[in-house]
Amino acid sequence: MRVRSLLLGVCMVVVPLLAMFSHHLPPRLFVTARESVWEPVAAWAGWKPAPAPRSSPVPAQPEARLAPPPAPAVATRPSASRAMVAGLPAAAVGSSAPPDRRTLEDRLAQLGATTIECQPLQGGSDILASCRVAVDPAGELQRVFQAAGVDVPAALGRLVAEVEAWRYRTASRGPAVPGS
Repeated sequence: MRVRSLLLGVCMVVVPLLAMFSHHLPPRLFVTARESVWEPVAAWAGWKPAPAPRSSPVPAQPEARLAPPPAPAVATRPSASRAMVAGLPAAAVGSSAPPDRRTLEDRLAQLGATTIECQPLQGGSDILASCRVAVDPAGELQRVFQAAGVDVPAALGRLVAEVEAWRYRTASRGPAVPGS
């Protein structure tokens, strides 16, 4: 009974403390604990070690990008694409050139986006675009959208596609019933 009480006490105190403060512990602590505690216990019990996880080799980064990577396809119905085209200015729709940053930011604002930001990704040459869209009419609950691209218009274009797809999905569900 004492062993069970001790184990229960450890699980109720030590495990939550590790969960709350694990980001303050040095990274080598877990490796040292595994090597000094877990591996001897596993060897004593006769447990076999798990096979090493297979990972694909990291592809080499190309020195220069010749063409931007293709944008992910977003399945939309024809009515949704017509609504998207109707929301864009005629200058952006009629030309074959991609829309500029201002046009895309205006489209995000039409969709209800706030705090539109573009910044370079750490450790890469891509750009990360993000925005917030109010989920409830009061604007207290917001959803954050993020998209990456090779340049600002590409990232904002993907961000517009994500927000429009989300708007389309939420519009098809209908209003939420209070208390559900």
